Amino acid sequence: MTTYQQSPQDEGYSEDPLTIGMPSVSTTPLPPPWMSTMTVAERTEYVMRLIEQLPTSAVCQIVSRLSPRLYINFFQYLPPEVCLKILGFLDPISLIHTARASREWMLLALDRKLWEQLYMLEGFRVIRSEVVKFEAAINADRMRPSVHNDEEHASKRRATPQRMLSNLKTDDDYEMADAEAPKPTSIFGPLTSEPKKMAIKQEPRFDGDIQMTSPKSYTSVPSMTSDYPSRPSSNFPSRTSHRLSTGSTSISSRNPGHVSNMSSLVVVDRGDGKKKLNWQYLYSQRRRLEANWEAEKYTNFQLPHPNHQEEAHEECIYTIQHSGKYLVSGSRDKTLRIWNLNTQRLVRAPLRAHNGSVLCLQFDADPEEDLIVSGSSDATVVLWKFSTGQVLQRLRKAHRESVLNVRFDKRVLVTCSKDKTIKIFNRRPLSPGDRDYPYPTDAVNPVPTYLNNYGFSTGPSHGLPIKPAYTMIGCLEGHGAAVNAVQIHGNEVVSASGDRTVKVWNWPEQTCTRTLIGHTKGIACVQYDGRRIVSGSSDNEVKVFDKESGLEVASLRAHTNLVRTVQAGFGDLPYSSEEDQEVAKNVDAEYFKAVESGAITKTMFYQRGRPKNAGSRKPEDITAYGAKLPPGGGGGRFGRIVSGSYDETIIIWRRDKEGVWRNQHTLRQEEAAHAAARAAQKARAEAARNSSPRPTAQNTEIQTLTTSPSAPGPGSNDFYHQIIDAVVPQGPVVLRHTLQAHPQLLTYSYLGDVINQLPSASRTVLALVVAQQIHVQQSVQGLPPPSGTSTATQNTVTPAVVSSTAATQTAAPLVSTAQAPTPQQTQDATNAAYTANVNTLAQAAAVPLPQPNHPPQHHHLPANMARVFKLQFDARRIICCSQTSIIVGWDFANGDEQIIEASRFFAPVE
Repeated sequence: MTTYQQSPQDEGYSEDPLTIGMPSVSTTPLPPPWMSTMTVAERTEYVMRLIEQLPTSAVCQIVSRLSPRLYINFFQYLPPEVCLKILGFLDPISLIHTARASREWMLLALDRKLWEQLYMLEGFRVIRSEVVKFEAAINADRMRPSVHNDEEHASKRRATPQRMLSNLKTDDDYEMADAEAPKPTSIFGPLTSEPKKMAIKQEPRFDGDIQMTSPKSYTSVPSMTSDYPSRPSSNFPSRTSHRLSTGSTSISSRNPGHVSNMSSLVVVDRGDGKKKLNWQYLYSQRRRLEANWEAEKYTNFQLPHPNHQEEAHEECIYTIQHSGKYLVSGSRDKTLRIWNLNTQRLVRAPLRAHNGSVLCLQFDADPEEDLIVSGSSDATVVLWKFSTGQVLQRLRKAHRESVLNVRFDKRVLVTCSKDKTIKIFNRRPLSPGDRDYPYPTDAVNPVPTYLNNYGFSTGPSHGLPIKPAYTMIGCLEGHGAAVNAVQIHGNEVVSASGDRTVKVWNWPEQTCTRTLIGHTKGIACVQYDGRRIVSGSSDNEVKVFDKESGLEVASLRAHTNLVRTVQAGFGDLPYSSEEDQEVAKNVDAEYFKAVESGAITKTMFYQRGRPKNAGSRKPEDITAYGAKLPPGGGGGRFGRIVSGSYDETIIIWRRDKEGVWRNQHTLRQEEAAHAAARAAQKARAEAARNSSPRPTAQNTEIQTLTTSPSAPGPGSNDFYHQIIDAVVPQGPVVLRHTLQAHPQLLTYSYLGDVINQLPSASRTVLALVVAQQIHVQQSVQGLPPPSGTSTATQNTVTPAVVSSTAATQTAAPLVSTAQAPTPQQTQDATNAAYTANVNTLAQAAAVPLPQPNHPPQHHHLPANMARVFKLQFDARRIICCSQTSIIVGWDFANGDEQIIEASRFFAPVE
């Protein structure tokens, strides 16, 4: 019987499939039988000794014969469609490793559509209209070349790797421009712009650096925040190279002049030769932007531009909304103002039509809509044409009391009011039988009884009238207090009220489908995305509710006062809904197991004072079960919640690794305004120094005080002294806006000392400004003490009193007395100075007078002078308005021109 080694091979089975293309070795003699008794280690050592006895040429031949066994380029044998499907399962870091393997692999690994899919799978979104507009613009003047034969359409040609490589060999763009001196960089590039030369720690959340070249920029869009200070940025080396994509190539070196404004955002699709958006570059810039959010790296800006303070609102700003390059604000001064975010200037003169404070607004700058809707304390709703500022319609009988919020979509306009009602208005004329036509409440909505007229103009049947646009078609009643906020989503309206409840309504049927209870005080704001309801309340909490079950899934507590405004973006992935439901079931199952095992008792569940759950999935932290959402509300890893409060702070909430919402960053509106003002002051000083050969000592001193690295922190006496030194020489307009933003300055005698040093004419004008602001503060809520000072310091601060002689034609200087007068003496002296010559000095000062009959503010928090009223964030910025007359923003592009250039396509996290 033959041995196993001498038996013929089984030709129907092979245990060595990785021998494709190897020459046949059937004629090779078998190894001696005694080798089968050796172990693998012994055979390996034996073979290595044999190789050592062979010449180098024989060793090379052995290596070449072993290569196909060890390395197989499966891209060579699979269709590109299958290869792209395989690559679609890789994460971005692995894709970059794949691209570094070979040129052929790089073509597939950098495929434009592949990176578009990766972008979406991160939970990011794009503004599709901007993508379409961008690609149409870069292809507008392009003549389609005759690349293929007329008998064979380009889309029918198979994009095989061989064809790609053959085209690649004749493409000059393939050669790397910086191949001779490669420079290391991360796949996602630096966290901040290249000119910034400061160090930054690597964020652990993001993957490690991969040595890879990044695209070269040609011309960059100038940053609107280049004049503002930025947080520390990373010290990365400069990088320049060209990036390729499968079926596409960078056109930067091929035709740089033609797309000089496009930078690396543009690639050429090899399939049809058209220029397309470079999704790999877009993904890279979006990840860099998210890294800046993580590291709290931003620049500050304000509206109006510090050099144009005359464009500011005259009083506090209650509401804002921004979209694209436009922002619309509504103020207590009864006006709406439209701003250009790029220039930080007004687009047109203020819009005036309301007789009361503008409390809410929404706008859509799309030419198809071209609409602004505003609500006011005069109980009216005004519709404006965005492009011209013209009043289109005024809804005088919308509500009986102040209109607190307005929202509209393509179908309806929803308003809510202090009169406890929610009103629904149609946005298009409605005929009987139309989808939203309101029928009598005592009848069931009938099926239309008239026949299809096939284009013939026949009147509605049964004599039912046509409802003109903006006719009230519904009224939702059920709240027991003022309805402070509403959101609309399809057929659902979500409302938040001072009665401590959130209600979900089916507005076509005018029924309340669910009432959510959880807050212990009145609710000021609400947001709804179809699955989650996020609310902020006077109980200082932000809560997240599951809409389907009505259960509270997260409670966020870090504010110390009323949460006035909130916006949430959970970053849902394409499969989030199903995954969140599965996670919620698993969390419930773990909780019930813990209850059955005795680890958790029912008394613990109902225990009073039990800490709220901010998203923890531990059984002992669960406060409710049966929700369709997991604790925290679910979503992607780039989700965030931003809330603003009367405690003068803005908090950015992010989830940690365990899914618990944490206070990641705390921003202060006051500090942002100071940062923007200091940068503008520095820019003005530099401009003045460049234009004047001999800068004055006063200007030099102001610049030194406002830009010194050792400047004291906000709230100290030295801090307010520096503000006084900076703003007094700039004239009455800047001083008036500064005193509105910081009434604490009125309590400092140093203000009078600085004004006394000015010429007589300037003293007269500035004296009136100070008198006006003292009069306004006393009529509203009195003079607040300077924040951040000790009790002893507050007791020794001498108020800046405007004497009666300071407001006369002789313009006597302001007197800073050594002994502080009593409050009654201060008020009498101020009122006497104000009433004596206010008209004469007002003409000289050329500043508007306060309105004696203006209603006082309804908020009674004298210590808080920068309470946040409204905020909004997008992918790049947070912008907020407050009790001051200045709108403040945080730009997380951080002055990086590449991020700014790409950010036009970034939609906010939803």
